[in-house]
Amino acid sequence: MDEAEVIALSTRWWDEIWRDGRVDVVDEIFADPFVRHVGHGTIGTRRAEYKSMLAEFQRTLFRPTTTIDDRVVDGDKVWTRATSKGTNRATGEPTTLTWMLIQRIADGRIVEHWLVTVRDVNWTE
Repeated sequence: MDEAEVIALSTRWWDEIWRDGRVDVVDEIFADPFVRHVGHGTIGTRRAEYKSMLAEFQRTLFRPTTTIDDRVVDGDKVWTRATSKGTNRATGEPTTLTWMLIQRIADGRIVEHWLVTVRDVNWTE
């Protein structure tokens, strides 16, 4: 895939899945399974499990608006730093979530990602 196609795939994650809540798009753009590197380890994850996790998270952070602060493409990887702001439904409080997400693309799908999120930190200010 060329750089424009890699960015387009990553953008679908942010726009269609995260912003619009369309977890069904996971079936179109993720491998099954794919590998997640997160704070508690490296996990092979099936798409159905990932969709369930995303839906739960989206129920917690109501209607987030997300700004892509930086994006870099390096071969088959997209590095994104982003900031989401929304309302935490559990507390009713405004919440800021800062992301560092690396997605590795192969055969037109996201096959692996590295994710770090930080609550209530805004790196854009």
